[in-house]
Amino acid sequence: MFEIQYFVLGLIQGITEFLPVSSSAHLILISQLTNWQDQGIFSDIAVHVGTLIAVILYLLKDLRIIVIDFFNFRKSNSKNFAIKIFIATLPALIIGFIVYEYFIIYFRNLTVIAWASIIFSIILYLADQRKNLNKKWEDLNYIEVFFIGLWQSLAFIPGASRAGVTITGARLLGVKSKSSAIFSMLLSIPIILASLCLSIIDLFSKQSIEINLTQPIFAASIACITALISIHTMMKILQFTNFNIFIVYRIILGILLLIFYA
Repeated sequence: MFEIQYFVLGLIQGITEFLPVSSSAHLILISQLTNWQDQGIFSDIAVHVGTLIAVILYLLKDLRIIVIDFFNFRKSNSKNFAIKIFIATLPALIIGFIVYEYFIIYFRNLTVIAWASIIFSIILYLADQRKNLNKKWEDLNYIEVFFIGLWQSLAFIPGASRAGVTITGARLLGVKSKSSAIFSMLLSIPIILASLCLSIIDLFSKQSIEINLTQPIFAASIACITALISIHTMMKILQFTNFNIFIVYRIILGILLLIFYA
């Protein structure tokens, strides 16, 4: 039974982490529908490590450019990519810490997930219909990336989707579909790292720690593989269309949750 739980945990986390569909909402939904025992903090750390490895592998070329640009920041041709990512990450780190400490318990229910899924899907749809969506994320200025960062801070509402709200913010500023998705994935790296740090601190604050590495490593591997497949699939879809397929899925999911579970 535990092997199935770890497989499903890694599968759901990997598939949904970088799509605009909310990974946390799906994980909460699975836990409430199955009544499975909580797999623990170490399992959460494991699947986040898996998705982190996946996004780094996919964005290696982009990350290399960002690192090179960072060490050339004194030069006139520097684009300050790393600074832009830092600025876009700040609101989520500050607001996220407050939500994590004081409010997260009030958000973790299916009614919130359902309404957030529907409302934020509609907002993404409206943003997706704008004309002149031809910018690249690299062309955004500091104020614009901070604006996207404010959108990202809404991701702590289960059902809102971190990928979904960051993509929404980018699309409202006229950024192309694929470039919006890439910037969203770039912003996920510091957020996942921050989440890992909080989880590790929480883990070692326990009086006694019993760690079985086999199952978490299995879940991390599943999360990594499925995340890579999921990212590749999403980017292929965005070559031909916009985010409508994800929007329709989330609205249907939200309606079904309201009808049967909320």
